[in-house]
Amino acid sequence: MSYADSDRPPTGVASPADWRRTGVLVLAVVVLLAGVVYPLRRYVVEPRREELLGRHESPGRRLAFASQFGFDTAAGAAIRLVPGRPALELGDLPSEAVIVILGGFRGPYVVWLWIKAEEEKQQKVHFDLLDRYTKIAAFQSDYPQMWAYRIWDIVWNLTVQWQSKERKYEWIRRGIEFGTEGYRRNPRSAVILESMGRIYAEKLGRSQEAPFYRQRIKEDEGRSTFLIAYEWYDRMRKANDRYATLGHGLSKTVAYSQACHSLSYYAEELTQDAYDALKAGLDDREPGREADARGKFQEGSQKLSDAVAAWTWARREWRDHALRFEKEGVSPVMISIYTRFYDEADARFRELEAVRTGLTYENLPDRFKNLRRPEIK
Repeated sequence: MSYADSDRPPTGVASPADWRRTGVLVLAVVVLLAGVVYPLRRYVVEPRREELLGRHESPGRRLAFASQFGFDTAAGAAIRLVPGRPALELGDLPSEAVIVILGGFRGPYVVWLWIKAEEEKQQKVHFDLLDRYTKIAAFQSDYPQMWAYRIWDIVWNLTVQWQSKERKYEWIRRGIEFGTEGYRRNPRSAVILESMGRIYAEKLGRSQEAPFYRQRIKEDEGRSTFLIAYEWYDRMRKANDRYATLGHGLSKTVAYSQACHSLSYYAEELTQDAYDALKAGLDDREPGREADARGKFQEGSQKLSDAVAAWTWARREWRDHALRFEKEGVSPVMISIYTRFYDEADARFRELEAVRTGLTYENLPDRFKNLRRPEIK
């Protein structure tokens, strides 16, 4: 029997009635999902996600805020989403706009950026690497762990791909700039602050090329790398005390002790400077060079006083650190370690103070015998 002679379509061919039933079923499922999933996402999932990320505005409103540069901004006022949130700057406008434009494609694009960045790093292709890091940071600016990972990647993993100390230092500076931007966007993040302190204390202060780096930091920033490290670590302690943003990956007692260690290294560095200056004054004690020798003695005396003050500061930090964590119930073993660091700082203070007290140009040769030049390891 032909199809024309029957009301039933051939086997495997859907009738109009079947299509209508399927369409109604699909529409019912869509309506059901919209009625259940959308409210759940809109009023439960998304608010929770925004709270965890520290965001208080949608990307669209962030874009609107970022574009509002009026009389207040011209007068020097910083635009903020809500009080206490990081300030938006004109440079944030492009990234905020791209986030809105990409919409749901933002996630896959960021994954692709991560993959390409890792591939190019392994292949030592550096042309577009920083650009990819910058884009990743723009899309994931609210994730402190991303900033910490990239800081480590730039400062430690990429610098070893170069032989020249100058090139290594250039990449370290890029890592510092990257971390500073991360801190601007996440001022409450103790994780980023700890990463910044580690750059100055370990990579610039105590690595194999540290003597070269420490000199460059003094030239570029005008201060000791260990003093800058202390300032970053001290901000970390304060941020974590207030916001508890250190996370579970870092031990609080160990992380906080890095500020104390940085001050001890700072005091060691000043002791080196004092020793070198006083020794130069002794070496110049020749006929006809007394004026130069006395000038270097004065310089060395001042540096010796600075070193004594630094050791006073360091031992106070170690004392306060040990007392704090003793009250918080840290194990006696850790407290004994911190007490030992205090004792070492106190011994160095007393040693230098004994040399400094009553020091004169005439008795310098005898006093200098009791002074030793420390090594920063």
